[in-house]
Amino acid sequence: MPGLTAMPMTATLRFRFDLDGRPVADGPGEMNVTYLGRVNRKAAEADARRRFEEWRSLSNSLSRRWSSNQVVVS
Repeated sequence: MPGLTAMPMTATLRFRFDLDGRPVADGPGEMNVTYLGRVNRKAAEADARRRFEEWRSLSNSLSRRWSSNQVVVS
């Protein structure tokens, strides 16, 4: 069909953290951040760490539960 273009391949980066802030290599973490799109790995890692620190500082456990899996689309 005219006017249709193929979607470029997008990268998926995932960062998982334990409750104490250590990165989790395999399996689910207490807090997960997934990046979809064209992102710089170093910038995404810093942003994921910032998001984790904000998440960990939430005083309401229900808020932490609902925000434990975050997806960032760029």
